[in-house]
Amino acid sequence: MTRDAASFERLYVEQGDPWNYETSAYEAEKYRRCLALLPRTSYGAALEVGCSIGVMSALIAARCDSLLGIDFAPAAVARARQRGIANARFETGTIPRDWPPGSWDLIVLSEVLYYLSRPAFEQTVSCVLNALAPGGACLVAGYAGDTETQLGASETQAELLEALAATRPDHLIQRDSTSHWSAAAFQCGAPPSGGR
Repeated sequence: MTRDAASFERLYVEQGDPWNYETSAYEAEKYRRCLALLPRTSYGAALEVGCSIGVMSALIAARCDSLLGIDFAPAAVARARQRGIANARFETGTIPRDWPPGSWDLIVLSEVLYYLSRPAFEQTVSCVLNALAPGGACLVAGYAGDTETQLGASETQAELLEALAATRPDHLIQRDSTSHWSAAAFQCGAPPSGGR
């Protein structure tokens, strides 16, 4: 990665909300449009990788029974915990090394995959493939502009969706994008009637 965990930690310690997640109309619209891609209204257990300070986490938690948010910056995790989201817990960890055990009905990877090295990205794709529950969904989003990272959002998104489609041939993919970001939701199988 171009920017390591220590540099992210410094940003969160010094600025609290370095990307204005709490106040930006752009971010609020992005969250709304990303979550609108999910074909079901609710999910069981959700995993959010790269949860940051928990702004999007609160919106995800409103649509699931339980949420585990992971971020590699302890200061970000501490701020996420301060939100007091009743059905969510937040942990410090680095993917793929600290990928949590279990099966997940919803996996969210927003603004995180292109920060990984190629080997770490490939291992993370394997983690997603192994951890996504039957009938589950994966939401992936990222900045579409130029970055200083080895990988790009379009590249990582396409590769993840291709790997999911190869292992789950019965699926639905919803996409949305602007000039600044792109997002896609992969749903295994058809969503059950009633939205659950």
